[in-house]
Amino acid sequence: MYGPQQPSVQFLPPTVVSQYVGQWVTTSIPTYGEVTAYITDFNRRTGMVSMFIYRAPSYQPQFIQVHNSDLIGIAPYYGPIPPRPTPRPPRPPWQPWQPGQGGGFWPWIFYQTGVFGGQQQRDWNEY
Repeated sequence: MYGPQQPSVQFLPPTVVSQYVGQWVTTSIPTYGEVTAYITDFNRRTGMVSMFIYRAPSYQPQFIQVHNSDLIGIAPYYGPIPPRPTPRPPRPPWQPWQPGQGGGFWPWIFYQTGVFGGQQQRDWNEY
């Protein structure tokens, strides 16, 4: 009888947006997707919201201004302040390139010229 329901997008009234000025929130913005943001200002006359957004995976702050009608949902953010990227696994210790390990032209040429201790390198005691 009834088909699948589509999610409805709710318009955030200015009174709701103004409650979050100076606070961390999570929201969705059509051109940015799901973001964590710090709302710095809201102009009730124009409807413009000023905020710093933090998007995964880098979580580098980006200042934007959008109209309050572009915000899809809004909720307080309770995570780490400021948001941080998820930790990466530790890197293995750096090891110099060795012949036979691949690596391409530049490691090969450096090895040939002695930069990596290859065939051209001499012991200072020989002189």
